[in-house]
Amino acid sequence: MTFGVIISCSDSSDTKSSNCPTKTCGSFSSQAQAQATYNSNKSCYKNLDSDGDGIACENLSKK
Repeated sequence: MTFGVIISCSDSSDTKSSNCPTKTCGSFSSQAQAQATYNSNKSCYKNLDSDGDGIACENLSKK
């Protein structure tokens, strides 16, 4: 028998009670890194896109 664990993030605004890792724009050295993380799970990392336009951490340099 094989057992697996599925971890998902809720769309709840309370991410502290979810399984989403804590990341902020300060966690990245470039916008590209932040964008890749955001794209990997937009529900978990919606805080990286403050204006909701699909672009994460626009204040970071685009390297």
